Amino acid sequence: MKKLAYFDTSHEMPLEIIMAAGFSPYKIMGDVHQSNDPADKYLSSFFCGAARSWLTEALAHAKEWAGIIFAQGCNNTNRHYDIWKVHVETPFLHWFGAPLLDGDAARKYYRVELQRLISHLEKQFDIKITPEKIREAIGKSNEIKKKLKQLSGLRSEKDIPNRDYLTAMIKCLTCPVDEVSAWLDSEITLWNARPAFPSGKKRFLLTGSDITYVEWMDTLDDCGIRIVRDDLSVGERFFATLIPDANDPLESLIEYYTGIPKPATRPTLQKRLDYLYQALQETKVDGIFSQNLKFCEPYAYDSVPVNNALKARGYKVIHLERDFSPAADQQLANRLAAFVEMMEEGNNG
Repeated sequence: MKKLAYFDTSHEMPLEIIMAAGFSPYKIMGDVHQSNDPADKYLSSFFCGAARSWLTEALAHAKEWAGIIFAQGCNNTNRHYDIWKVHVETPFLHWFGAPLLDGDAARKYYRVELQRLISHLEKQFDIKITPEKIREAIGKSNEIKKKLKQLSGLRSEKDIPNRDYLTAMIKCLTCPVDEVSAWLDSEITLWNARPAFPSGKKRFLLTGSDITYVEWMDTLDDCGIRIVRDDLSVGERFFATLIPDANDPLESLIEYYTGIPKPATRPTLQKRLDYLYQALQETKVDGIFSQNLKFCEPYAYDSVPVNNALKARGYKVIHLERDFSPAADQQLANRLAAFVEMMEEGNNG
């Protein structure tokens, strides 16, 4: 099954439409190990490093994909579409205008965008996307979400390195759905058989910009931090809720995508906080790690009111900015290690 790639800074792209069209959804996430020089011809060096990496990947691999769909994300990456139209060679390029809000007007607009996407895919690839095919895709998506929720729940109970969780998320967003579903079954069995949560680690909730490379997660482990909850798009936002069952499958998608936990790219700060509060009630944590990627303005701006609200409830919060690089950041590691040490001293004092 050929891949149809999508550019999505959060979780706004209705993957079920891609699946119903007979393609395998592939989330473009770049490669932190590759130089961004190809993208730097078109984007400034002070532009988000992750977004530049996504363009670099598209420049190198677009011809291998059936096409690319853009989902409206942050203000910076929304303008990417104009660059990709000119410089990325692909047989199919579509802009999906995911609404920023979730009221009645936004829901009507979302339906129009879904129908426009379906029409474009049907015309381009000479196919028919039926309600039955969409329902089947929804069923498969929900199976993946259920299994990921099981896997995620083991993070606070078992010895699950941070990189293992991120690896599972990346696989689910880039590999064929049927392959992923079978793989998750085996991973759930393996994770259940692992030792108990290590006594020398601290349980943390992670919030902020998406993490797309495992080396950064290794740094957290080296500092004694295990991420047991998060609100990332390459994380819990993807599987926090299931797609509801409605007579009209498009209504199911509208209900789901307008109701999932909100990222900083949507003007709904309280709804983002509500999910964090819920996660913190469900899972006991020792601290909260808030971070933003350098030049990721939405999460940098959001971090102040979000972290102040969490601190006001008595949670121990640290916020740091990070580079888009696989190299170990010793300054960041030192600050995290010091934060963990202060927590331990506070508990012993």
